[in-house]
Amino acid sequence: MPFAENISFMQGLYDEMPVRERHGNIHSLESQVPGLQLRYPGALRGRQIGDYCLYLNAFAPSHIHVVRAIYAYCERQGADGAEAILCFLEDLATNGLAGTVDLPAPFELEGHELDGRQTRVLLYWLILQEDINYPRERYMGVRMPLIRYTEAVIASTHPALLGIATVVARTEARGGRPAPRFEHRELPIRYQDTFGVIEHM
Repeated sequence: MPFAENISFMQGLYDEMPVRERHGNIHSLESQVPGLQLRYPGALRGRQIGDYCLYLNAFAPSHIHVVRAIYAYCERQGADGAEAILCFLEDLATNGLAGTVDLPAPFELEGHELDGRQTRVLLYWLILQEDINYPRERYMGVRMPLIRYTEAVIASTHPALLGIATVVARTEARGGRPAPRFEHRELPIRYQDTFGVIEHM
């Protein structure tokens, strides 16, 4: 599983952290993405061991930011961009940081422009938190953001089936198990394939 090793890594950092106050410790990822840091311990209720907050300079990206950025990417790049995102998400789900399928065009996230590798690193660490805070056994873990990101592609390419406002609402919902993946009898098989990769990761 491409996420298990770094869950253990973050849990290990908790065992040795010198500062106990919220976000008082920093693990730098700046050699891979300028300005990218993990700050821990996190602030989630219950203090899950390994929880952290991802920062890109002073900006703390959320899944909602990424959903909107994916939607905008597909709007700019058209059908080729949508296919590129789907292939990228499948590779990220299957291979994590070791994947080789990168986006061909820069990914823009709240004023930050990322190349293909930088996008992979940022999204990997952003979604990894879900397996720590909302484990797959009870919730959906990393599958939740990957499903929402796929839904953002659908919202761009098939807005009559699924609107971006609905995807954002599904992404920001908290309290209980997240909404399952979007289903519709007119949804093309290409999206079913991506959902299948995510659900079987």
